[in-house]
Amino acid sequence: MIKKAFMLASAVFSEYLHAGSFEGCYSRTDKITSAIPMLNDDGSENNERFKLKTSYINVFKKDDKYFTEGLIWGFNFHICAITAPLEGTTEPLPLVLKGKKLVFEEQEPEYDINCKFELEFDENGLNIKDENYHCSSYMFYCGAHASVNNIQLVKTSKGCN
Repeated sequence: MIKKAFMLASAVFSEYLHAGSFEGCYSRTDKITSAIPMLNDDGSENNERFKLKTSYINVFKKDDKYFTEGLIWGFNFHICAITAPLEGTTEPLPLVLKGKKLVFEEQEPEYDINCKFELEFDENGLNIKDENYHCSSYMFYCGAHASVNNIQLVKTSKGCN
């Protein structure tokens, strides 16, 4: 009986500990390639075709609710800004805890939009999913060469700036 109670307490505590570990900054740095020649400060063409850019997602809690905001870099310096889909504002995106995932869902049947943005956490960090690309295409401010599907980020000890 004591062994079963200990196992149950361990499982509950483990879930609580895992859920609390969602918060923080997740990032990665990539070489972002330019389709056109880049320019030097004086306006002359630069021989380089890429720059290092850091994509990030910040996950935090406010009043027992989860939120996120971030910036994902794509090809040709296109970006995807992760914020709440409210025109004219840059509010953080509200998330709902579903099992071991944080999820944002928005459906607008009249426009055939079915956005499901998922943050999956594992020992390697964070995996972002937008399998039908509706969030990238309709909910977030994303350039043509940027999306938020199948993006892996690592939890960092420094904060997101």
